[in-house]
Amino acid sequence: MNKADISDDTPEGQPLYAHLEVVVDYLIANGNSLAHTYRWGSNREGYFCHVLNSINFDGLVAAFNFPSSVVFGRERNVVYSKKTGCIIQTVANVV
Repeated sequence: MNKADISDDTPEGQPLYAHLEVVVDYLIANGNSLAHTYRWGSNREGYFCHVLNSINFDGLVAAFNFPSSVVFGRERNVVYSKKTGCIIQTVANVV
């Protein structure tokens, strides 16, 4: 299986979270659901995407090549981009 590359930054002219859209697509296609009627929200900390179920990190690693700037917080069910500040997170773990 060929892995897709995840960029460490967003393409020019796109929203800051654009480089993580394929990750959200993957999660939804593989049984997860959005926690809200909207896909991405924002607050003072940046953009966030909340999903309902636990994140399948093994599936993500099998499907994508992640740059070092995109990190996993497995214990908190978080995918975080250190460069853009965007986060994908299981809603049960939202503080």
